[in-house]
Amino acid sequence: MNKFGENLQFYRKRENLTQEQLAERLEVSRQTVSKWEAGISFAEMEKLLQLCDLFSCDMDTLLRKDAGEASVEDNIAHRAHMKSFRIEITIGVAICILGAALYEILAGFQIPEGVGDTVFLSVMILAVLIFIVCGIQNDNYKKKHPVIQDFYTEEEKEAFDRRFPVQMAAAIGVILIGMLVFGMNGEHLPLKAGMNVEFYYGVFLLCVAVGVGILIYSGMQKDELDVAKYNRENQPDPGSRLISVWCGCIMLLATIIFFVSGFVFTAWRICWIVYPVGGMLCGIATLIIGRKER
Repeated sequence: MNKFGENLQFYRKRENLTQEQLAERLEVSRQTVSKWEAGISFAEMEKLLQLCDLFSCDMDTLLRKDAGEASVEDNIAHRAHMKSFRIEITIGVAICILGAALYEILAGFQIPEGVGDTVFLSVMILAVLIFIVCGIQNDNYKKKHPVIQDFYTEEEKEAFDRRFPVQMAAAIGVILIGMLVFGMNGEHLPLKAGMNVEFYYGVFLLCVAVGVGILIYSGMQKDELDVAKYNRENQPDPGSRLISVWCGCIMLLATIIFFVSGFVFTAWRICWIVYPVGGMLCGIATLIIGRKER
């Protein structure tokens, strides 16, 4: 049996399809599928492309490689990459908020403003570097693996679905605790000599950093389990490219506003808000463009 026949049989059985069911999807006869698997005949290019889409594999694997071994290797590599990317993005976003939190905490202890500015900028630079590295790595991975198989079992998905509401509740709970501290504003909380209310603003932002980190990590894990979405996103249509352009412009403008506000107007304490606003504008742009495309 040739590699194509072996791999076709492997993928068909993995999807729990009979030869008749596969033949029906491809609009060919059962005998045709049987001949392909036995190596008696070979599929034409149109059918090969349909098989690649159906089984979420690339043509090189379908025709030449050992599909079973490739599936195991891809499974391990994909899980490792997605976990690393998820952790890096979560850390990067949390660090951005942490920078503002440290600035407020230092101000609460009446540390000179120059020290706070230095700490804040150092943390922001670290976050930007993390985003650059993990962004490039993720783009390279997607170029090499534009289509993947669904490695995740139903048991894994069900277990995550049970954890997800708890994680969301925990994240929101932490943020609400921070808001409670922020609302008290030091009026009902003790302040030691030499401290001011900015310390509690910093505590609020620390809670936000933790809560947002949990939300991002859990949300990205949920997206990871949606393999169909991953495959769709790596075969972008004109609408997707337009969304990417608009979001890129919005976030570039947000970065320019951030640095101008900080360096020119010394508004480091509040200029970080341009990033969540930019994120909301990206969401609005995605909804509007997506609706027009439909």
